[in-house]
Amino acid sequence: MNKSIKILLSLAVILVVIVAGIVINNNSLNNSSGNVGKLVKPTVTIGITLPLTGDVAILGESAQNAIILAKEQLKDTKYDYKLVFENDQFKPTLGATIANKLISVDKADALMSFGSPVGHVVSIIAEKYKIPHVNAFASDDHVADGEYNFLDYTPAYEDSKLFIQELQKRNVKKLVFFGQQDNPGALAIINAFEKDVKGTGITVLASEKFNTGTRDFRSQIDQIKNLGADIIVLEASTPELEILARQIKQAGIKTPLTTMEAFEFSDQLSLFEGDWYVNGADPSQWFLDQYKNRFGKDAKFGAANQYDGFNLIVQAVETAGDGKTVPTKEQIKDALSQIKSFNGALGENLSIDENGLVVSKAVIRIIKDGKPVTVK
Repeated sequence: MNKSIKILLSLAVILVVIVAGIVINNNSLNNSSGNVGKLVKPTVTIGITLPLTGDVAILGESAQNAIILAKEQLKDTKYDYKLVFENDQFKPTLGATIANKLISVDKADALMSFGSPVGHVVSIIAEKYKIPHVNAFASDDHVADGEYNFLDYTPAYEDSKLFIQELQKRNVKKLVFFGQQDNPGALAIINAFEKDVKGTGITVLASEKFNTGTRDFRSQIDQIKNLGADIIVLEASTPELEILARQIKQAGIKTPLTTMEAFEFSDQLSLFEGDWYVNGADPSQWFLDQYKNRFGKDAKFGAANQYDGFNLIVQAVETAGDGKTVPTKEQIKDALSQIKSFNGALGENLSIDENGLVVSKAVIRIIKDGKPVTVK
C-alpha cells in the first residue's frame, strides 16, 4: 500500500469519527420523547395540593382533571411542566405538611392549592419561602395576602353583593344564618354579608355558629324554629351541610334554604331541590365541553378555576424565562403580578389586580332535577 492510499484511509477514519461524534452529540440533545432535532427543555415543577379523598373529593378530583387537561393542551412552550399532585383531604394541617414537602423534597418552582382552609396555611408557607402560590378556590381573599400569593376565584364581597340584590328582588326581609365559624371560606362570606346588609332593610333574626365536626344541630334549630324567617342561609362544607339540612327538614321546618356557594360542595344536591343560591362565576361552555369530552363526565365546581390557575402560572413562567434556564421564583412572581387581559375558562380579559386577585363575578343558580342551573 503506497503512502497516498494510507493518507486517504487515515482521513476517512478521522471523518467517520467526527461524524459519529456529531450524531452522538445531537442525540444527547433530543428530548425525552425521542423527537429528533428538539433540544431538551428545562423542566418547571408545579406542586399541587388537592382534596383527592375525603369529604370534598368530588371537587378535588375534578380540579386535578382540569389541571391535567390544561397541561395536555399546552403548545410551543419554552419549558416542560412537571405536575406533582398531593392529597390534603381538605385538612389544613396536612396541607401544611404537603406544602413543605413540595418545596423541600420536590423542589417546586410554584405551588397551587384548593380552598380557603388549606389555602391559608399554604399562603403563609409560600410567603415564608418566597415561592409563587396560586389558589384557585378560596372565598377568603386573605389567601392572596403577601407578595407571592395569588387567588383566582370569585371573592366573598362579590357573592355578598349579588346575594343581597337577589334577596331584595325576592322581597326577603328576615333570615337566619347557620355558619361554620372555623372554616375561613364560610367565615369570609358571613363577614362580608354582615357588613353589606346594614341599612338594606333585611333583618338577620339569628346567626347560629358551629365548628367543623358538629353532628347534632337540633338545639340550635329549635331556637330558630319559630322566629318567622323568610329564608335560612347555610354556610358550611360537607358533611355538616347535609346533616344540617336534613335536621332542619326533620324538625318540620319548610322555610326555603339558600347559601352563598356551599350547595355545590355536596354530592347530594337533591336535598336542596328548588332552592336558589349564589355561586362563583360560571365556566365558559367551551371548557365544559372539552372537559366532558376528555373525561366523560361533567366538570365540578371550581374545576375551571384550577384550569385557569395552572395556565396563569405557565404564562408567567413563559414570560419570565428565556427557555434556557428556569426563571427564579421572584421572576415568576413578578410576571404573575403583571398579567393583564388573560383569556381563560372563566371568561375573557381577566386580570390579576394589585391585591393578587383575579376577580370574577358571582351568579344566581337554582337546583333543578338534582343539578345546578344558572338563572339567566
